[in-house]
Amino acid sequence: MMATRTDINGISELQQRASRANRPIRGIISDLDGVAYRDDDPIPGSVQAFRGWHERGVPYAFVTNNSTKSAAQFAAKLNGMGIPATAAQVFNTISAVSILLQQRWRPGTPVFAIGEQPLLEALEESGYRLTGTDAEVVVLGFDAGLNYAKLRGAIRAALAGATVIATNPDVLTPVHDGYDPCVGVLTAAVAAAVPSATPIVVGKPHPFMIEQALKHLGTRKEETVMIGDQIATDIVAGQRAGLRTILIASDVPFNAVTGVVPERIITSLLDLVDVVSEETGAA
Repeated sequence: MMATRTDINGISELQQRASRANRPIRGIISDLDGVAYRDDDPIPGSVQAFRGWHERGVPYAFVTNNSTKSAAQFAAKLNGMGIPATAAQVFNTISAVSILLQQRWRPGTPVFAIGEQPLLEALEESGYRLTGTDAEVVVLGFDAGLNYAKLRGAIRAALAGATVIATNPDVLTPVHDGYDPCVGVLTAAVAAAVPSATPIVVGKPHPFMIEQALKHLGTRKEETVMIGDQIATDIVAGQRAGLRTILIASDVPFNAVTGVVPERIITSLLDLVDVVSEETGAA
């Protein structure tokens, strides 16, 4: 009897999975680097797919762990590559960090931040005081100018009791000629030096940005997909947000995560063009 129930449960689960997979796709949430482009090079098939969806009126949005550009700058980059996009369609870790700070810390709180200018400007615009001493919060973002002095400042603030916030957990970021170290490497260094300072990570795999993007699209979860090239961040975040997930094949190292399986694996966004419905909205 036990074997029969297991078989029945197995069939039921497969049927439910098949039913979910066969539902129309009416909304798209996509990662940027590795899906729409690689560093500064557009991925031709992705450009073609997004242009087609735009022309058909299929709603889409972008979520990225990259904190080096504002939403407007990302939109400009996409448009320059031929992918129609507005700032309202882009959700990144700059706004996620700002929202978290506003929820937990009063304006004027001293913050030690490592990151590019768009992140630093956003923190100041949100009312926080950037400082090199006496910080109550440490923000770790991608910084091409990272040096020993900045690392030392972050570690000393953490040792003094400051809360550590990381924009994202990625240890590698794809570039045109390979991969560069990302924020996860910096976060690991701070955590190694100050084990008691457990970092708060706001980017994927946390589902916050995906939930914000879904609200912007106005589509149902079961009819919206999350597309990404990394299981540990994109796919996990999509599943935590309750979306169907699609992995675009990538050669990013350490991509596998035990127990996490995307509903579909593709080699190009063009593989999805014919299965995305132009009947948009949550009917």
